[in-house]
Amino acid sequence: MSVLRPARTEGGHHQLWRVARRSLPLLIAAEAVLVAGAAVPGSSLTPPRDPDLATLRQEMEPSVVDTITFAEPAGTQILGTGIVVSSTGLVLTDYHVIRGNIYIGVRVGGLGDVHQAVVVTSDAADDLALLQIEGGPAGKPAQLAAASIVKVGEPVVAIGNAMGLDIEPGAAAGHLVALNRPVSYGVGGEVVTLARAMEAATPIFTGDSGGPLVDGGGRVIGMIAAGSDDNPCAPAATCPLHVTYAVPIHQALAQIHFRPGPEQSG
Repeated sequence: MSVLRPARTEGGHHQLWRVARRSLPLLIAAEAVLVAGAAVPGSSLTPPRDPDLATLRQEMEPSVVDTITFAEPAGTQILGTGIVVSSTGLVLTDYHVIRGNIYIGVRVGGLGDVHQAVVVTSDAADDLALLQIEGGPAGKPAQLAAASIVKVGEPVVAIGNAMGLDIEPGAAAGHLVALNRPVSYGVGGEVVTLARAMEAATPIFTGDSGGPLVDGGGRVIGMIAAGSDDNPCAPAATCPLHVTYAVPIHQALAQIHFRPGPEQSG
């Protein structure tokens, strides 16, 4: 089993991980401890041609937010990402990036002012949360791909607040390796099990949790939950994980009882 040794720093700085081995899925946020996971199979698929990352990232900016959570114990800061799912400023993200919150802030497009967000609903068992942006720009609802068109081998792009750099969302290309992949990981001493996760060969970093996994047309197919890599790396915060696990977007929204608008259909 992988051994993670969090090094906490006070004054609102996020945690950095030093990892001796990494072979099982772990959370891609500034916090959490890996407890178990599915083995990462090899893939003989040839990666498809990368989408135009610069154009796709720019198009997705209004639909992606940084999440900045100040949590217990006081001084702990958790950095993550969220997906705008309504024109009224509702944001879908991972529960593990907002748990134990004292204050949750969001920043649309990765730049500009931070605005407070409140939790509308959360599901710790499935690692899901729905936030409402208060007193700030609502962002643009993300376009969603139809679940039936998601296929193994298709090009995908992971977008998020990689390493919390206070810049526009980062984007990394890869391809979809598997559907319905079981994976488990730890959140605050509890175990989250995703029975039907998407697996993609796409590099992600600390801070990408809650961000969108999109197809080549910029339509969201999943929300990033965890990642893994067979290669050791330290410090973990600055080393990419090359396997992404994501919750299928329609499954996530159904589990929190949110119905997307007709304008979001891809």
